[in-house]
Amino acid sequence: MSEPRLWRYLAENASGGVERGEILASNSTKASQLLAAQGIVAVEVREVGSSGGSETSGRLPSAHIADFTEDLAELLGAALSIHDALASLAEGETRRRLREFILRLEARVRGGHSLSASMKADPATPPRILVAMTAAGEESGQLAATLSDLAVRFRAEQALKRDLAGQLAYPAVLVCLIYLTLVFLAFIVLPQFEIVFADSAIEPPPETQFVIGVGAFLRTYAIWIPVAVVGLAWLARTAIARFPIAATRIRRTLPIVGPALWKLDAAAFARTLGVLVKAGLPVNRAEHVARDAVADPGMRDGMSRAADRVRGGTALSRALDEQNILPGDLIRQIRLGEETGELDVFLLRTADRYERMARSRLSRALELLGPVLIVILGACVAGVIAAVMSGVLSLNDAVF
Repeated sequence: MSEPRLWRYLAENASGGVERGEILASNSTKASQLLAAQGIVAVEVREVGSSGGSETSGRLPSAHIADFTEDLAELLGAALSIHDALASLAEGETRRRLREFILRLEARVRGGHSLSASMKADPATPPRILVAMTAAGEESGQLAATLSDLAVRFRAEQALKRDLAGQLAYPAVLVCLIYLTLVFLAFIVLPQFEIVFADSAIEPPPETQFVIGVGAFLRTYAIWIPVAVVGLAWLARTAIARFPIAATRIRRTLPIVGPALWKLDAAAFARTLGVLVKAGLPVNRAEHVARDAVADPGMRDGMSRAADRVRGGTALSRALDEQNILPGDLIRQIRLGEETGELDVFLLRTADRYERMARSRLSRALELLGPVLIVILGACVAGVIAAVMSGVLSLNDAVF
């Protein structure tokens, strides 16, 4: 007898309503028979995890999550029930993975589960902040407003990533241009010049010898240099994953970029914590979720130790201050928020300011990188020309 497998079904119940769910059976026929025994007529039965099934592995892209959160907030704000809103979203969704995620949520909600519990159990593993915010909205009865605030946060993160990616495109093009220029000189220009010296039996000047040697190296290894760069990038990523705290310390020492990334981590923590507190979560629960928004593992460790102090009765601002992991200004804003009872307002305001500061610093750094790369390109071309001219002059001196 074959092992039972999990099947996802779309069916019609006795009252004419549509039901979606999952059932264990050895094959699709047996699954349909089991449903029929329950008074349900199977319309579609597909195996979970099959190529045509609904199961997908891995996390959903951040853009999918942002769109889902925003659209769901709008439908709930229009007074639709949760399952009707999910059904409407699934009907109009064309992206397969997101549609399947929504369908799984709808099936569990129609089965009596809460939306937050359905998200938490879903194999797509949506972000913890989405699950926590949904639970907070359900508890407070303000799910639409809570998801709307979260959608704003998701959109802000996407805008920042797009801005940085767009600003990195120009330096990346310049790096490729520098490499292609050097390859062109090595394969087209320098070989002709080498022939001249070989025929004259005259030793070229040192600078000319150096350029000719670089050209010979590029002709031999040019095809492997991009491979080596990709390999080094992979090794760096592996090292960062294996030694995250050491990598963070090195990153912090980088001029301009290091402080800006620290501010972004602090802003991510402040914004996430502010949104959760605004949704009605207590600080001790909200901090645990907000910690996951921070990329710096050393900062997360410090926050974990601070959380232990908070559970012992220490104020959040004091516990974080003891760890010396966040900017002093943010600590002061948290202290003022605790004293005035408006912690979410102070956190969100500080997060906005930090994101503006970090974006400005990173933009300046990227703007400076472009001219620096242009100077490097000009220096490479000028160096080759100067070495060639020096060789030509040495030939003239030898001949005349």
